[in-house]
Amino acid sequence: MANVRNIRTGFTGELADKDSVAHRAKEAASYVRNEANAVARGVQGHPSATGTAVLLVGAAAFLAGYLMGSSSAPPPRTRFW
Repeated sequence: MANVRNIRTGFTGELADKDSVAHRAKEAASYVRNEANAVARGVQGHPSATGTAVLLVGAAAFLAGYLMGSSSAPPPRTRFW
């Protein structure tokens, strides 16, 4: 169905396709912006929970990196005299 406002103003060109890449990119950007705002509001409301979550994620990442690094180390060299 045509946009009634465009018909009333005498618009006779082609209407924008709602399935275009540009339209979908704008929708995706709007979605990401809305989600980022929701996260920012949650962080502002709960600073101690945010700090705890960041600390736990950092500790888990450090532990995972340490384990991967220690498992890929070459075996110790033995000396034969």
